[in-house]
Amino acid sequence: MHQLDIFLDSHEVTLANEAIAALSALDSERAARAIDCLRAAAPERSDLPCLDKLHDFLSLFQSADFAALDPDAVEVVVEVFSDRVVPCARVLGDAGKGFLTFFWLRLARAASAPFDPERPQLHAAELFLRAEAYEAAEEAASGVVGQPTHRAVLRWQAITRYRRAGRRAALSKIFVLAWHAPDAFADLLAELDDRQLAKEWVAFEADVEDLDASWFPVWHLLHQPASAAAVDVDLADALAQQAEGAATESIPALHAYRLLARILDLEKGGHSAKLVALRARLQAIDAGFFTAYMRSRDVRYR
Repeated sequence: MHQLDIFLDSHEVTLANEAIAALSALDSERAARAIDCLRAAAPERSDLPCLDKLHDFLSLFQSADFAALDPDAVEVVVEVFSDRVVPCARVLGDAGKGFLTFFWLRLARAASAPFDPERPQLHAAELFLRAEAYEAAEEAASGVVGQPTHRAVLRWQAITRYRRAGRRAALSKIFVLAWHAPDAFADLLAELDDRQLAKEWVAFEADVEDLDASWFPVWHLLHQPASAAAVDVDLADALAQQAEGAATESIPALHAYRLLARILDLEKGGHSAKLVALRARLQAIDAGFFTAYMRSRDVRYR
C-alpha cells in the first residue's frame, strides 16, 4: 500500500498544479514542460493521458486560423473537441470551463456559414451556446432566415431566453417549441433543468396521458392562468414571426391555447351562451383535453 510521503506527494501535487495552470493559461510550451516533469515524477498518474490530449489540442489549434475553416473542417474540429477534449477538461477542475470556453468562442466567431438544417450543430448559435455566451447565441439564433420553426432554432431561442431572463420570461419560447417540435420538448426540459417546469411536466403527463407535449402550454395556461399576461405579448410576436409556418388551426393544441385564453376571460363574467359555445369548440378540438378542462372546473367550483 502506498505510504504518504509528505515531500514526494506535495512535489507531485505541485507539478500537477503547474501543468493545470499552464493549460489554463493557454501556454503550450509551459504546459509541455510541466507535463514532462509530472510524467518523470509520477509516470503512473491516471490524469496524464488527458493532460496530453489537452496539450495536443492546445498546440494544434491555439494559433490556427479558424476563420479559414470551411463547414466540413469546422465539423471535424467540433467532433474532436466534443469527443476528446471536453471529457478530458475535467482534470483541470474549475479551470476547465475557461479552457473550453476559449475554444468554443473561437469556433463560434468563425462559424459564418448560413444555417444548415442538416447540421445545426455547426451554426454560430449552437457554438455560442456551448460557450455560455447567451446574448451572442440569442442574436445568432434570431439571424436565422427561413427556418423559424426548425427545432434547433426554437431550442436556441428557448434556452438563451431562459438563461438570460429566467423561466417566466422564457415561457413563450418554450411553448412555441412545444407546438412545433413536441418530440423535442422533454429533452429541452432536461437541458433547462428547471425544478418547477419538471414538476409541471410530471403533473401534465399524469393528467392527460394520451396527449403529446404540444398540449403542455394549454394545460399550463389552465392551471397557471396568472402567467398568461407575461406570455401574451412575447407569444404574439413569436407567432407573428412564424406566420409563414403552420397555421394555428393546423396545430390543434395551439388553436386550443388561444381558445382557452378566451374561455378563461369569459369565465370571469359567469355562465353565458358564448362561454358554452366556446367550450363546445374546445371539446371539438380534443375531447381528452376538454375532459381535463372540465375536471379542473369541477374542482374549482365545488
